[in-house]
Order: sequence, then structure tokens, then C-alpha cells
Amino acid sequence: MKKLLIFLLIVDYNMLYCQSNCINYCLNLRDTACFNLHYIDSSDHPKNIWQIGRSHKPLFANYSNYSDVIITDTIHPYPINNHSVFIIKNLVTRGDIYGLRMFIGNYNVQTDSLHDYGQMDFSPDNGRTWIDMINDTLKNPNFLWYSRKPVLTGNSHGWKYFDVSLADNGSVFNTKLGDTVLFRFTFISDSIPDTLGGLMFANLCFRDFVEGVSQIHYKPIKSYIYPNPTNNIFIIEFANPKSEKFQLSVYDIHSKLIMNKDDISGNKVVVDAGQFMPNSYIYKLTCPKTQERSWGKFIIAK
Repeated sequence: MKKLLIFLLIVDYNMLYCQSNCINYCLNLRDTACFNLHYIDSSDHPKNIWQIGRSHKPLFANYSNYSDVIITDTIHPYPINNHSVFIIKNLVTRGDIYGLRMFIGNYNVQTDSLHDYGQMDFSPDNGRTWIDMINDTLKNPNFLWYSRKPVLTGNSHGWKYFDVSLADNGSVFNTKLGDTVLFRFTFISDSIPDTLGGLMFANLCFRDFVEGVSQIHYKPIKSYIYPNPTNNIFIIEFANPKSEKFQLSVYDIHSKLIMNKDDISGNKVVVDAGQFMPNSYIYKLTCPKTQERSWGKFIIAK
């Protein structure tokens, strides 16, 4: 198997994570400690066109903000009848079992709409099972999109940001500490020739959020927070058809408990944002009786 490290610049101050532990990291060519976490697999896909470097394509010339990206060929338009894959590998950590695995990045796409496209898939079992992160509905409570879901076909007209978290992986997929999970990025083209840029990614970063250790496996439920960002109040709505009592906990991005509220028996809770400093926060809604839980992320604006 051919393995190439991915070099991607880190520009967001909040994402300057420690690279050495391979838990909270951005893909970085200079970080040899995480060598085996990310690779381009050409053994099963001999015509793989994913490459690492600066884009020299004329159609992507105005969007070469990053010195190095992972792209469907740095020079040539994508070919017909292509199927290319690159994979990011992670070991299951406490964030997967007891909290969240956060995944952010940027993408840029120029393809023939609908006919040529990209995919983002997740495997909880080292490649035996694959789940469509963008379109899957069965695991919907587990994939928490805080940005718009990526549209990996057509023309994005520049860089677009994505931000997704996977919640309660241990409960949903029965993963254990030390298991291997994979994130797969695929590009597919049809038989019609095009002279378009294709697809590229930059700033791919991971972070674990762990709020504690529990032996209980919680069933994930969906919740919605709005407005987000806010500097006034925010409302969290969630499924609670039997009016069970939920607990709301709010943490800062470093897992420090900031606020706790008990005995929430409706299907929404209103919180005064004035008690928080401007920053990003994680919330957790838990029903001890039904062992249901929902995670979310919100931003307090300046």
C-alpha cells in the first residue's frame, strides 16, 4: 500500500492542537508522530488521482489560499470514469466513547453537477462497514452538522467550511477503546469529458471532547439550538414526547463544566447567553431514566 502524508496549513487559532498525541490534531506533513493516521490508498484504486501540493489548475487559481491541499490532481483536469479515494485513520479514544469526536475542514469543488461528485464516508469498524456521513438518515442523531452539509458536486465558488461531530460512538456502533475508525473521501467521475478543477480539501482537523467516564451507553437523540451564534438568548429544542426529566450541562471547549440545569420536563429550554464569555461551547442534554442523550455545540458572539 502506498502511503503519503498530508500537509495542510492550520490557520484557526482555536485549532492549534497538540500534534504529538494523535488525538487532537490537524493533518500536518511535519508531524511524524501521527505518520500512520492518513494515507492515499492506491492498492485498490490504481488510477487514484488524489495528490498533495499547491493547486496549479487555472480554474482553481483564484482559490489557492493554502500552500498545500489534497486535490484531484494538482495540474490536470480530472479524467473520465475515475474512482479515487483517500482515507484518514483514527484510533477510538475516550471522546468517541464518552463524548464527541469533532471534525472540521474546508473544501472547494468544481465538477459537472450531479454526474461527477465527491463522497464522505465513515467506518466504525476499520473498513468493514461504511456509512454516508452526508446523506445517511439511519445514524442521523450520531452525525451532528454545525455547518451546512458539504455539497461535493457542481461549483462551490470558492472555499466552503464544514464542521461535524460524531456523538456517542460507543453506544451507536459498539466501538471500544483502541478500535480503528476510518474517514473516507471519494471522488467519482462519469464517461463525459470535462475540463474542470475537481475537488480539494484543506485544514482537516480532529478534536476529542470528553466530559467524563461512564459505563452507561446512552442512546443519542436529536436536538436543535437557535439562534447560533448568539449574544442574547438561545433555545434548545429536543425530542421528549413523554415529558421525561432532562438535565442540561454546558461545557467550555476544554471540558470544564460552566452551567448545569436540572428538571427540564418540556421539549425546549431557554438559556440566557449573557452568563457566558464569547467563545465556543458544548452542551449535553441527558435523561437518566431513559438513558437518552443529545450533544450540541454553540457560539457566544462578541
